[in-house]
Parts: sequence; structure tokens; C-alpha cells
Amino acid sequence: MAQCKQTAQEFIQNTFSPAVAVLCSPDAEVLCQKNNLTFVELVQPFCRLTTEVHIRDPNNVPHTIKNLKITMRDMNMQLPQAVMARKMLNDVVASTQPQLGEGGRGNVVTFGSYDLQLSASTPWFEAYRDMFLKVLPPSDHEFLSHCLCCIFVVSSGHSDPINAFNTLSSNQYQQQTQYPTKMPRWFCPGILKYYVLLHDVVEGEDAKADAVYQSMKSSFGGQNCHLLHINSRSLHTAETMHTDLPDPWSQFLNKNNSEANSEGAEYDSASNSVADDAFPSKLSEGTTDSTLSGPIMSNSSLVDMSPDSGEGTASSGSIASETFDHPLSEPSQDMNHVDSPLSPDKAYEPELNHTSYKGKLGDRKQGGHGICLTTSDQDRIKIFMHELCVRALIPWAERQMKILNEQHASRKGISKSLFSATKRWFGGNKPTGQVAANQNTTVVYSSDAPELQMRRLGDIAFLFQMYDFAYNTYHAAKRDFNNDHAWLHYAGALEMACISLFMSGNPREQKYPFHYMESAITTYLQSCKNPLYATRATLVSTEALKSRKMYNEAALQFIKLTSEDSDLRSALLLEQAAHCYINMEIPKVRKYAFHMILSGHRYSKSGQRKHALRSYSQALQVYKGKSWSLAEDHINFTLGRQSLNLKQLDNATAAFKHLLTENSKQIPSQQNAFLREYLFVYKQLLSVEMSNYGGVHSNTLPELPIPILDNNATKVIVGHKPQHNQDKPGHIGYDYTESNHPRWEALEEALVSFANNGILPVTHRPTIQCFTNKTDNRFNPVAYVGEPVTVELYLVNPLKVVLVLTEVTLLWSFLPSIPGQDKPQLITNEVFSSVKNTLANEIIHTQVIDEIILPGSERSPVQFTLTPHQTGELRIVGICYNLSSSLTDDRNIKPSPANTVYVRGKQRLDVQGPRLNNTKEEKSSKVYGPDRRLDLVIQPEMPQLQVSFCNFPKSLLCGEVHAVMLQFTNIGTSPLHKLKLASSTPEFITLGDHGELPKFPCVYQTKNEVPSEETKCYCNTKDKVCNVMDIPLPNRTLQPKSTISVPAWVRGNDIGGVHDVHFMFYYEPVTKSPKVRHRLQRHTAVINTLESLSVRSVAHRANSVHQSSSSQASCILSCEMENISQVQSNRAYVKEIQVNQVSCASDLWSVQYLSSQDKPEIIIGCRETMHLCLKATKSANNLDSMLGKESVIFSDVSFSDQQISSSTTPCADFFLRSRSQKDPENSAPMERVSRSQEKDFRDLNCAIQLGMTLIILWKACVISEDGELQIKVGQHHVIIKKIDTIFTSYPFYIIPTEKPPIRFTKSRDEQDNPRPESEVTTQLVDINFNHQAQVPHNFQNNRIAIVPVTLLLRNCTKASVEILVDTSKSPDRLNNRPEEKYAVPEVHHLTSFSWVSQTMTKLSLEPSQQRTVHMTACFSKPGIYNVNRLAVFVTHNKDAAEMVLQKHAAPSVIVIQDVSAE
Repeated sequence: MAQCKQTAQEFIQNTFSPAVAVLCSPDAEVLCQKNNLTFVELVQPFCRLTTEVHIRDPNNVPHTIKNLKITMRDMNMQLPQAVMARKMLNDVVASTQPQLGEGGRGNVVTFGSYDLQLSASTPWFEAYRDMFLKVLPPSDHEFLSHCLCCIFVVSSGHSDPINAFNTLSSNQYQQQTQYPTKMPRWFCPGILKYYVLLHDVVEGEDAKADAVYQSMKSSFGGQNCHLLHINSRSLHTAETMHTDLPDPWSQFLNKNNSEANSEGAEYDSASNSVADDAFPSKLSEGTTDSTLSGPIMSNSSLVDMSPDSGEGTASSGSIASETFDHPLSEPSQDMNHVDSPLSPDKAYEPELNHTSYKGKLGDRKQGGHGICLTTSDQDRIKIFMHELCVRALIPWAERQMKILNEQHASRKGISKSLFSATKRWFGGNKPTGQVAANQNTTVVYSSDAPELQMRRLGDIAFLFQMYDFAYNTYHAAKRDFNNDHAWLHYAGALEMACISLFMSGNPREQKYPFHYMESAITTYLQSCKNPLYATRATLVSTEALKSRKMYNEAALQFIKLTSEDSDLRSALLLEQAAHCYINMEIPKVRKYAFHMILSGHRYSKSGQRKHALRSYSQALQVYKGKSWSLAEDHINFTLGRQSLNLKQLDNATAAFKHLLTENSKQIPSQQNAFLREYLFVYKQLLSVEMSNYGGVHSNTLPELPIPILDNNATKVIVGHKPQHNQDKPGHIGYDYTESNHPRWEALEEALVSFANNGILPVTHRPTIQCFTNKTDNRFNPVAYVGEPVTVELYLVNPLKVVLVLTEVTLLWSFLPSIPGQDKPQLITNEVFSSVKNTLANEIIHTQVIDEIILPGSERSPVQFTLTPHQTGELRIVGICYNLSSSLTDDRNIKPSPANTVYVRGKQRLDVQGPRLNNTKEEKSSKVYGPDRRLDLVIQPEMPQLQVSFCNFPKSLLCGEVHAVMLQFTNIGTSPLHKLKLASSTPEFITLGDHGELPKFPCVYQTKNEVPSEETKCYCNTKDKVCNVMDIPLPNRTLQPKSTISVPAWVRGNDIGGVHDVHFMFYYEPVTKSPKVRHRLQRHTAVINTLESLSVRSVAHRANSVHQSSSSQASCILSCEMENISQVQSNRAYVKEIQVNQVSCASDLWSVQYLSSQDKPEIIIGCRETMHLCLKATKSANNLDSMLGKESVIFSDVSFSDQQISSSTTPCADFFLRSRSQKDPENSAPMERVSRSQEKDFRDLNCAIQLGMTLIILWKACVISEDGELQIKVGQHHVIIKKIDTIFTSYPFYIIPTEKPPIRFTKSRDEQDNPRPESEVTTQLVDINFNHQAQVPHNFQNNRIAIVPVTLLLRNCTKASVEILVDTSKSPDRLNNRPEEKYAVPEVHHLTSFSWVSQTMTKLSLEPSQQRTVHMTACFSKPGIYNVNRLAVFVTHNKDAAEMVLQKHAAPSVIVIQDVSAE
């Protein structure tokens, strides 16, 4: 419950104060009107006594009365009718709004995690409460608001004042006796009559006044008369003088005037309020209004106040919410019916007073109040009120209490003796509590009934602050009312007993009787059907509960009084209940918010839009940001609607904007309704702003909340994007999303280094074409005049409905760089209308997208293009668009102009740089670096390269070679030079480096005459790892608008699948620029490679039986070729492959065909395999190698009529590029370790190394997808590095199954004693046997056959070796050694041969030296024998302990033939 200006005790005393009626003569009113006041208004500020007075109760016990207040009422004033009373209540609430200062941050109160701005007070509730108590009609069951006294006022200037007093007294008596139910009600028949003679000091005669006053005292008694002097200052003097005296009447009259002058006041009275004729409480009024303290009103004036005098009066009784009829009154007795008092002589017509008052009403706005009264006059009025209370009213009250007490005591005995037995026998079993609501409770007491006399006694004691006595009286009376089932009287007695007990005791000593008030309110509501007095009891009780800190009980009482009969009352009480919950010792914040929502709803139903808006705003503070999304949506929607009705379009737009969030849980139809509301309101707001400001704000677009821009995902692409190939669309182009991949930086560094003689400049910075949130955006992007700038934005639709954006374009600001001008003018394309800005478009050509459709809950990229035509600084600030939504709820229906409403607005682009995390300050706080991707620098025009790929294949076979044509066009305005190409896969493309180039579209060149000697091809070892190629230009430049064509050849990857090939073209402008040194062009080709030929080769040492030193080593090459293509439907496949030629590229080896017969055609069908054996011979010392040149010798074995020139382009180029692909520097880490060990044992490793490459040139017959037969050519490379190892044409990597254990220290043995590989040490020497293949022998003549065997030992290394030949090893032991992979299992006879010569022979061999060892074998039986039955040990150092057994698995067969039978 909000804080009130009064305490609970003050409020109760002001609510229940003694009432005094006033009846004035017309001449007395004239005297008062000099001060712009009536007599009641004149004395109203002085009705509270400032001193204590004393009174005695019937038991003669004195009591002290503090701050006694007297309520003055005009006797001719009548209560308004029901409709008028309800309008007065609505008006007083509508006219009282929160103070302007309450919205500041000073009122923020923290409750846990909630920071709430709360209103410290609710003046509208207090105003409603005061007005409600004023228009509440008196009832017969209580006498608290009945008048105790009537004051008759006559001026001293009257011709016959005594007669006037008698006339006024008779009029009062007539009204009291003949019309007891009319207003005002009287406390008892013998009320106090007090006579006041009003004397004008300036105009009146003092002697006459004194004489009349003496006559009055003799006629009416001295204690009941008073002479009041007023107007000590003349009216003329008052008008000319300026006084600064305080105005004690302002606080009363301003309040009354605000109520009386709210003629037809709209409940949301404001300059921007919306007229709404649907409110039933909005009434058209006359020119006057009525309050209790207002003017004298006639019956006719009140009737004319109603909207319709015929219907309004008839329907007033049917309104259940504010009907003032007493539930127990007879139908004919309408206490709300208003009639003017009837007087026999019609001497005082109320219409005269009313008219005169109306004439003076307008003067109040011009003159002040009490202008003719001096401070002495104000003191006299205070004395008058004091004498009225002390000399007349209090003594009269004492007498009345004694009379009532005596009557009660005299009748109490009769009641006990006579009625107790009757009640005991006939009514003793009646329930003493409450009865059901449907039980008949109509009980009518006569005016002098003892129960009512006791009630009068309690009321008069309560009015004069004798609360203990009053409590005892009420407590006794409630038992009688309960026994009689007079529930209205019973409820009233309970109510006053509770209040009396609260007012009498100390809060610490006495507990508040909460159950008394609960019973009273329940009885009022259920048994009596009287919500008005239940409301009054609640208003009083909750104040008492608040003072005792019983906020929960107070909230329950407020909630109990809410019902459907009065929306305004329910709204006010629910709001107070909410304040009770927030003021509890443990605040209930969510209950506060919930009841504020209920209050706002009831305010809205009652037409109090401003209060409804305030209530919902208060509740939003609790629900906002707490994941109560649906509740928050309801509040925001209501706030938007109420603000719209109040024409607060800014607030309405802001409220509807909050409904369009990403986390909304509304259904699509509801979201669509929210969006339509937002667009409708926002369009109204924009039209109002345009009409108010005219063209001032025409260049500023409003910011729209949807769609959401993913700012940091914005991409800026500088320059032209490569066009797709027209012949083969879709497979070659440029994916700008991959422009920041490290591969492009590596290619650029290679190009820049190549252009600068292998040195990368220190100032080099990678060129960024696509700026994203992952790039280094510390530097401004550079664009060029005439070249487009593409901006990719990501639009996120947070709603579930379709959004349509039309006329979408980028917003930018441009600062041109004009020479000689210090401060150029900033140019922008932001205009309010959708008309294109012609001037801005000429400077920066901006793309306009006609329509973008965003489906619900989707994130879509949109690309915009800008083309600058002037140098300067360009900043991209946002986008502008027309936002529209469909008027239908179907999300699949595309909106059209006929069913949409749209608003043109913008959204700003604000990108955030990366968070800095370098220094300590940056780590401890959130500091972000700069991001300048949207701030572009426009440079003058530059040369611009355009590359076209002609005849570029979409798919290739593995190893297929294809001829293409590259076309280069300079579409810029200045020449370029130093054109270069770099590729991520240099083995894929070649431009031709060796020999004369074949004519396009030919692939290979053929030899018309095959020369007898080998063809040489020179190559530089430094170029074999370089992936940069120079592109020849005519005159070394490419002029603007010129085009050149360069042939190139591409080769399919050795592994099937889809492969990306990246090209980067480098060129420099001829005209040097300090800011731009080079430019780049990126392309990416997507190639699908199909499987074709698979080649596997292995080399073995050949058996050499010649002892000549001129003979060199030779190898046998075994090639296995397989067509691995499969026949598949709807897919291309290789039908057959014809091997045209096998070439060997090596610096030492040459290859030849083994067979001496004609070379057959080699055709391999689908899924077929063919074996081919060749012989490789090591040539003599290469002269070029001796001279230090790097040369490669090509030897060819052709299987077709035409021999291909393998030493020219493109065959030699792809061979060299395939060798660079397998360079040791690019190998795996494990291989690098073995390579480093090879350097230490290079002389030994050459024993098994070969260093030759087989080039298999083939022609394939391919069946395409559409069944067409195609002929394609290609080549495969098999690099044979060493003997006895299988090598393939396709790369493969052995993935280890188990990871080796982690070692933190290096082994000392490995570090100190590196050893060569066992594969090398076991093949240091080539072992061959020279003997007769067939030896005939007559075993009859000689049982033993002696055969000489020569052992040929050749040192395969470049180091000296020590050899030990041991023939004493047993054959079994030799057989137990592990056989080699290609060893043939040995078959022995039962008896073997024996060596009969020297068993162990030791010799030394110099590098590449060959020696013979003569041996003798002894055979005892004929048969077939393998003489390779000895062990050869070799060591490369002098240590005999490190002898290693050599591998010589090849058998040497000898046949011993027995010729004895012959």
C-alpha cells in the first residue's frame, strides 16, 4: 500500500467527524461573495480546532478531544445521482496523475535482483477515496454522517434579522419533520440550532448589529448565538492593494474546482488524447458540476446533468456498480432522489442562490479569495468555530449522551425480564453468527428503537473521540443486532467496534481485531449486498492494517473487494494490493507485478488509459529480461495499444518493437499481428514527424528492428569476381569465402619473392580481397575507380513469418578527395523517400535490389555492389529498405502491395574489432581493436586483368594430359607487365619450358625419325620446387583493351576424386604507384578425376657373368599395369588403354626392351592387368654430371608406329613437376629423419639406390556418360628409387597402427653411434656365379665330379669394403635364414655337393671394383644343384666383428649329367 499524506488515525478522524448543516439567507451570501466564497467555503479552512477541548461521558468521566474537525455542509446541497457520482469518481481519478518528478532515478528501489522505479504515493487513490466518501449517501443503520447541528446565518444589514432567523429555523424544521429521508439527514429530532449574525465591518452599522445580537441572545439563548465581523477591508481597497497574505482557501477550493470544472473531462485528458466514443463512462455535461462543498443546486439542474434526462434517470437504478440505494429501504423511499426544500412562502428560492453563485463563479478566476478579510477577520472566524464547539456543540453532545444512556438503562431491565424468557423459549436456538446470503434479512427499526438509540450513543461518543465508551456501546449493540438478524446494523456495529478499538489503544498493547472487520465486510457483501459500505470499511480497515504493518492482510482485503461491478474501484484496490505486497517485510515482487497487471487491465476497462499505461509500465520492470517471454509480450502489446490510444506514438513504437525479438515464443499468426501493429504505428509516427518538422528531418531514415543484421559476419569483397567459364559453367571460378585461406598467402609470397629475385620485401603485407571478421582489418581496404565493391550482409529473420524487403540498397557516406580543397563536403545517399539520389548515384553507383523475401527463422546472405567513380574515402554505414508484412497469417502467401503496409527505414552497420589481449590492462578489461573493413579508400584507376580458360576440361582421367588455352585481357585503362602464374598444385599445369611447343590443341609431339642416341633434357635443380611460371607478353607489356592467348597443358591427378586447383595471377602496373606495387587475380578450378591406369614397378639386380671391367650394372624392371576403371551405367569409364611408349628419365640409366622380337601392341581392357619386363642399363660416366650440369637422359621404348618425343613439352614438364612433388623437403617428418641419416652414409646407400623414373605414355578409349567414344592421352610416372622395392604411380602413405612410445631423452647409442640401415648393409656387394650350366660326367669311372666355379664379387658402393667368403656353413643353417620376398624355395637332393677348395677367403674391394674368387665344387651324384650355397660377409670398416651377411637369394643352377650309360 502506497504512502498516504495522512496517518491512519488522522484519516479516520477526518472521515468520521461531526457534521454541521448551514442555512444562509441571500443577504449573508452576498457579504461572503465579496471574497469569492460562500459561507461554507469561508469557514472551511478553520473547521479544525487547534487547541484541546474537553468533554464528559455519561458517567461524568472527562475526556480530551484533540484536533477536533467539524464538517460543514450546505443544507441545500444534494448528493448527485448514480451516473453523475460515477462520472465524478472517474474524473477525479483521471485528473490526478503521477508527479513529473517521480520518474527520476531517485525513486529506484532494489529488491534482490530487481531494481524498480516505484511511485512513493498514489494521489489518485486518495482523491478517489475522498470523493467516494463525499458522495457516499447516508444510511439508516448509522448516524455518523448525520448532521448534529444547523447554523442559521443572516447578515446584520437585513431589514428584520430576527424574523429571518425564525424563517430559516422553520424551513429546517419543516424539512426534518416532513421529509426525513431527504438530504441532509439529521442525527435526532432535537438537533442543536446555532444562530450567526454576519456583520460587514465596512458597510454595516455596528450599533444595529449589536442591538440585533442582544435581541438574538434574548430570543435564542446566549450560548447559541454569535456575532461574526467580516470584511474589515473594503472591496475598493482590496482591488487596489497587493497583499502577500497566505491564502488558506486555496488547498480546498483548488481541489473542488478541479472536480467541479472538469466539464466533460476525458479520463485521459491531454493534448494528444484520442477520442473514443465507446467508453460508457464518458458523459456529455452541462456547464456546472456538483460536489458536496459546491453551490446550491436545484432539482432541475441535477436532472439536466445526465446525458439523457429520460434514459439516464431510468437506467441509473440498474447500474449495479455505483448504485447508492440502500438495500433495506422501501422502493418508494429513494434517498438519491433530489428535491429542493419546500417552503410555504417560497421566500428563499434555491434557484436565486444558485444563479447568483453562477454569476460569481467566473470571477474566482480573476480575483483572489478572502480579499476583504484581514488577519483579524480570520482570527474572528477561528474564535467563532471555537465557541461553536466549546459553548454549544460539546455541551449539546454531553446532554444527548446522558439522555441516550438513561433511555438505554431504563429499557435494559425490561428487555432482560420480559424478552429474555421469550427468546429463551422461542428464539434461543437461533444462530448467533452470520446467515446465508439468500436468507431474508430485512429488519426495520423505528427511529426511537432502543437498538438505534444505542447506536446513536456509540456514534456520538465516537465522533467526539471517546473511543473506549464507543467500543463498549458498539459491542453491546452488535449482540442485539445479531440476535435480531439485522445484518446491516450488525455489520455497521462490527465495523465501528473494530475502528473504536483501533483508535482507543496503543498498538503495542492491544491487538487489532482483524476478525471484526472481516466479518463486517463479509456481511456487507454477502448478506446485505451493499458493496459501497463494504468498500468504505475496506478503505478504513486497510489504513489501520497498514499502520500495524499487516500488509498481507491489507492486500487480501483489497483483493476481496474486487469484482465485476466496478472496474475503476477494482483497479484502484488491486493497485493498492500490489503496493502492499511490495512493502512487506520480505517483498513479494512477482505478486506486486501480477496485481499491477490486473490493475492495469481494470484501468483499461474503466477508460483510465493513462493509469493503465502506468500500471503496465510498473509491472514490466519485473517481467522484463526474466524469461517470462509471453507475459512480457502481453505487457508490451498492451503498452503499445494504450500508448497508441493516447497518441504517444513514440512509446507505442518502442513497445511494439520489443515484440519483434528473436526469442519470441508466439505463434506465427500472433507474430504477424504484432508486426502489422508495429508497421501501422510506426508509419503514423513518421507521418506525424514529417508534418511537424517538414523537410528538416527528411534526410534521416528511422531505424527498424527487423530483420537483424549479423554485423560481424559482414564481408567486403574488393574488385571483380572471376566469371565462370562459358563453355563449362560451374567448375571454374573463384570462391571468395576461401580468399583468406593460408594457401593464397603462400602463393602470393611465392609470386612476390619470384618477382623480387627471391627476396620477400620487409614491407610486404598480404593482399586481402575478402575482408571478414577473421582477417586483419587494421588497415583500410583499397578499392579503385571503376571497379566494383561487393558487400555481403547476413540478414536474420527472428520471426516465424515471412518478411518482404523491397528497394533494398546500401547506405554510404563519401568524402571526395579534391585537390586544392581543404574541407570537401560529405556526400551521402540517405534520403527519406525511395527515389534514387541521382547525384550520389553518379559518384558511387549503388545497386538496388527490388525485393528480398526472408522466410521465417532463417539467415540469408545478401550481396550488394558499389562502383565508385571518384577518388576519396567511402564509408558503408548501413542498409535502407521498405519493410512490409502480409496482412494474412499464412506464412506461405507472398505479400503483395494490395495486402501489405510498409515502412521505409534503415539499419546501421557497426562492426566490432577483435578483442585485445596483449597487455595486462587489456587482459583485465574488455578492449577491442579497430575494424576498418567498412572504411574504404578509393584510389585512381589501375590496370585490371581478366583471365579466360578455353577448352578447360570439367573432368579428367587420372594422368590424362589435356591442352587448354589461356586468354589474358587488360580491361583497365593503363598497361600492365610482369605477368606471372602460381598454382597450389604445380604438377597440374605447365606452360611449356622444353623444346618447341606443340600446336594447340595437340598434346604430344612425335619423332619422324628416331635417333639412335639418347635425347638429353637439361633442368635446373633450383627450379624443380618452384611453382611460379612467367607468362610471356608481347613487348613485355599488355596494353589496355588488349588480349593475348597462351597455350597450357593440364594433367589429371594420380588419385581419383574431386580436386580443387587454385591459380593466382600476378601482374604489376607499368606506371609505378607508391601505394600499389602489384595486383592479383585468383581462380579456382574444380576437377573431377576418374580412375584409369595403375602402375606398380619393382627393380632387381641382373646376373652379370662377364668379368670385363667395362661392363656396368644392370637391372630388370618388372611393371604391372592395370586398368582399374569399372563399367558403370550413366558414368564415364575407360574401355581400354593402349600403352604407346615407356620412357625412362634418369641421369645414369637407360631402358630397353628385353625381347629381341618385334614390339607388340599393349592393350589393357577394363579391369585387366598386364606385366611388362624391361631392362635398365647403367650408362657410362655422364659427361654433363662430370661438368656439374643437371641433365636428364630420356630413353624410349615405343610400342606403336609413332614415337613420342618425351624430352619436350609437355611430357618432360610433367615429369619434372612430378619429381618436385616428391621432393625430400616436402616429404613426411619421419622420412625427413631417414633423409638426414642418408647424408651420413651416402657412399653406402648408393648400393641400392637407382634414381630413375618410368614414364608410361598411353592412349585411352573412353565411353562418356552419353555413350560417345572419346580418345584421350596421358602419362603416368613411377619413380624407382631403389632395388627390390615396389613403387607405384599413385602416392600412398603408410599409417602406423600403433604410436611409438614417447621418449623425452635421446638414446645415447643412437646419438653417438649412428648406423646405416640394415637394408643397405646386407646388399653392399653384388654376388654372381660363373660356371657351366650343364656338366656331363661318367660316374662309373669317377665317383666324384669336380666342377670349377668362379664367384664374381662387385662392390656396389663408393667406399672400400672387406669381404669374407665362407663355404663351411652347413646347408641346413643356411636354409634356416629368412627367405626374401622374391626368393624361390630351394629343392635339394638327399646328398648335396661340397666345396673342396679353400673354405674361407678374405679380400678387399675398392669402390665399384669387381673381383673373382675361383672355387671348386664336388658332386657325388648326378642331378640339378644350386651352387649358391655359401655365405658372404661384408663390412664397410676395418672392424671384423661387424661383418654382415649379404643377401644373394637368386639361385645359380648347375646340371650334373651322368654319361656312363652312354
